[in-house]
Order: sequence, then structure tokens, then C-alpha cells
Amino acid sequence: MATKPTYVGLLNAIANGERGGHQLFSSWSAATKNKELKKTLDAVAIREMEHSWAFEKRLSELGYSLRPPADESGRQALAKQIELLSSKASDTEKFASFGIVKPSKSKEGKKSLKKGAKKAGKNGANEEPDKLLKILADPNIDPITGALMGRFIAEERDTGRMLRKAFKVCQKQGKK
Repeated sequence: MATKPTYVGLLNAIANGERGGHQLFSSWSAATKNKELKKTLDAVAIREMEHSWAFEKRLSELGYSLRPPADESGRQALAKQIELLSSKASDTEKFASFGIVKPSKSKEGKKSLKKGAKKAGKNGANEEPDKLLKILADPNIDPITGALMGRFIAEERDTGRMLRKAFKVCQKQGKK
């Protein structure tokens, strides 16, 4: 009997996380009134589900099945986020819930949203180290899984760029 690959849990976690991402972006897309933002959110939702399916498929190829997340607090957090994204909250508030901008509770909340957007920079919401590269740290990852993870990392970075661009467009539309 073959030894269980060390990264099966990671594949499972990514598949479940991306499935949750699909729910989040689909909920937001259904609630937004901004037609341009809706296009971006739909594209991101589709990408999230495609990632989930790709990782579930890889699990199956390795002889394993997708297992639902056991973490009740994670399910509750997802439900709470879906509730926000489905609500009438502003798209700016929804972007903030993803860390695209950092809202402030001060009297200068709108100003701090603008500052947060400027600080977002080119590489990420807060110029943090690239956490995505950690998924490739396991030296036992086979080439097929490594290629899947590499594509996933590239597309997740592109998703971040798409969302930051959509936020900037929303900001400009708000100024008109």
C-alpha cells in the first residue's frame, strides 16, 4: 500500500477554501448594483470554483476524496461573510471585509479608505510577504501537483490584481 502523500490535507483545505470563495464572490455579485464590478466578481467566482474542482480532481487522482471542513468556527465565519456580501452594505465595505482596503472607525473614515487604497500598492493589500509560496514548501510534492499549485498561485495573484483594479474603478465612479 502506498504512503499517503504529506500534502493531501493541503489539497483538501485549498479545495474547500476555494469552494467557500465561490460562495462569497457569487453572493457579492448577486447583491451589487455595479455592472462593471459584477463582471469581475463573476469571473473571480468562476475561477474560485474551478480551483476547487481542480484540487478535488487531483485528490481523486491520488486516491482520496474531498472531505468537508471540520472547523465549525470556519463555517460560521463563512456564513457571516456571506451575510455581509449579500447585504445592502456598500461595495467599499465589502472590499474592506476582504482586506482590499482597511476601513477606519474614526471621523475621517472615508479619508482612511483612500489612504488604505494608496497603501495597497502593486503586490498586495498590505505589502505582506507572499503567503502563497508556503504551499510549495513541501519537498514531497509531485510534479503534477506542483504544476497545479503553481497555476493556482499565479491565478490567485491575478485575482488580487483584478479586485484591486475593480476597487479603484468603484472609487472613481463614486467621485463622479
